[in-house]
Amino acid sequence: MYKIFLIIILVILILIGIPYLTSENEDYIDMPKLENKVVKKAIKEEVLLKEIPLKKENYLLDIPFICQAPYAEWDNSIFQDGCEEAASLMVVYWALDKKLDKNIAQEEIIAMAEYQKEEFGQAQDTSAEDTNKRLIKGYFGYSNAEVKRNINISDIIKEIGKGNAVIVPANGQLLGNPYFTQPGPERHNLLIRGYNEDTQEFITNDPGTKRGEEYHYNKDILYNAIRNYPTGYHEPIEIINKTMIVIKKL
Repeated sequence: MYKIFLIIILVILILIGIPYLTSENEDYIDMPKLENKVVKKAIKEEVLLKEIPLKKENYLLDIPFICQAPYAEWDNSIFQDGCEEAASLMVVYWALDKKLDKNIAQEEIIAMAEYQKEEFGQAQDTSAEDTNKRLIKGYFGYSNAEVKRNINISDIIKEIGKGNAVIVPANGQLLGNPYFTQPGPERHNLLIRGYNEDTQEFITNDPGTKRGEEYHYNKDILYNAIRNYPTGYHEPIEIINKTMIVIKKL
């Protein structure tokens, strides 16, 4: 009787243990193997993410272009010294969504020069502060602009990324633009309307040449050339100050 009881218990134990001895049981989970699979999948996904290049941001504002000498009258001092006027004209017309062409540009640049002569006694070089005060805010009456000093490259990129336009004063001789009459203007204004992170270039409307629309400058070359200059006629630049005028749409 005792032997029969032992046999029954043994049979029961064998029957209970069978599911755990087969890999075909759907309820059976091998935890170490599962953990290894999860870890391996995570590592694989991390490797794939590293191999996929992150999308770089490129910005380009839709700002109209005009040359500071719309009809190539470079022997006329109004147009020779008209970079501040041309840059201001492009940016204000953009901000106000106004149409701009050569005829309008010719008339406006001459009118701006006459306005400055009457109001301030001269119409040659203007500092960033005076370009903003006399032309953008004075002549055009556009108030949504400000001068920022001691800027770095990232400051310019941030403003463009926000949808704002940037005017910078620069030493044009350091820009290396092959379309300038060499060696290029020592005091120059140009408009930055975009940035290409893939090529590390600023996209400009450079009024100093008829080929200046969407002209690309290496970001380091352009930044190196930036320097504010005093109002007057070729006044000496005693301090190199990295300055920009930021123009926002209303």
